[in-house]
Amino acid sequence: MAETEKPKPAGPPASARARRGESGSLLTMKKRIFLHFALLLIVLAAAAQAQVVVVSSASFRQNQPVAAGSIATAFGTFPGVEARKAETTPLPKELAGVRVLVSGIECPLFYVSNSQINFQVPAALQPGIYEVRVTTGSSAQIGAVSVINAAPGLFTFFNTGNPPQSAALNEDGVTVNSESTPERRGRLVTLFGTGPGRLTQVLPDGVPTPLSPLIRTVSEPVVYIAGVQAKVEFSGLTPTAVGLWQINVRIPDFDFIRGRVPVVVFMDGVDSNEVSIYVAP
Repeated sequence: MAETEKPKPAGPPASARARRGESGSLLTMKKRIFLHFALLLIVLAAAAQAQVVVVSSASFRQNQPVAAGSIATAFGTFPGVEARKAETTPLPKELAGVRVLVSGIECPLFYVSNSQINFQVPAALQPGIYEVRVTTGSSAQIGAVSVINAAPGLFTFFNTGNPPQSAALNEDGVTVNSESTPERRGRLVTLFGTGPGRLTQVLPDGVPTPLSPLIRTVSEPVVYIAGVQAKVEFSGLTPTAVGLWQINVRIPDFDFIRGRVPVVVFMDGVDSNEVSIYVAP
């Protein structure tokens, strides 16, 4: 493609600006600000005393909410727990003697160890702050988690680099996107994440996504590649996986988009962690 004027990054979508309080009455804004800080203080106070800290398994952002139905990680000290991963689906709700309950609801478990537990957040939870209880035999550790509708997180292969390399596939659906195997401009890459929010079909917790019909997100994510909004071809759950979100997105066809470029996703105005993909020269 011929060299063209570089488009200016579009920036956050209007929904993100509205979420920051750029619309609505002054009274409504004050109420939102008060509620936001009140909830934040509750979460921070709980986290300071928590035995268990919960984060998105994709972004690992601390002091951030997770989404109902998403894949989350509980960090803590769980003496005597042997490392074990689930080998069957639906996912078990007890693994190596470990159980995780959020607001009293047992959670499906992907993996457990003496310091980390990966689980699925119950899909039925409404936005709010909930107790997290991890039981290991006769002992129990307590924490708290904030749940919202959409909390997009993108998985990475290596949590190094700035931003880290996305767990992405090239258009052929087989080749891992990397420095040695970049994708070309104008072609698709598939990003993988969790926490997309509302879906066209809600599955029971721990159950793999069926091959048909495809389960899509109700809202379409806004994806920026190298600061340019990219066209989303598909956004929904990955068939045969549990709680895994995939976004098929086309790399904008501008000459300056090359090499290692940043990627960020907005869902319902909430931003993901920033990752990177490789684009051929």
